[in-house]
Amino acid sequence: MVHQISTDVSVEVVWVARTFRGPGAYARGEQIVGAALSVTSNIAEACGRNTIQEFRQFLGYAKGSAFEVQTQLRIARNLDPQRSSAIRALENRACLIIKMLGRLQQHPPPVA
Repeated sequence: MVHQISTDVSVEVVWVARTFRGPGAYARGEQIVGAALSVTSNIAEACGRNTIQEFRQFLGYAKGSAFEVQTQLRIARNLDPQRSSAIRALENRACLIIKMLGRLQQHPPPVA
């Protein structure tokens, strides 16, 4: 479930990043898109690992990137007040991803 949510958020982040304007818009867009893609990629990689320790490690990478997405969204919201509510909704979903990743790290599924 967290992988699907993070994938959906990544797609929405790409669309939001395309609307960035002003000084540093390209760099900010590249930063947030890279971070969003890193979240979903690291979750997928975690699922392919053979040990709980590796699983948790890659979820940790994903969680760090999710915090980065959340921060970049906060900056974007402050720079574009007209899109504030849409960006805040994405921030909330990033927060949900962070919480879900934390729970998965604490309670990983049994190794098959």
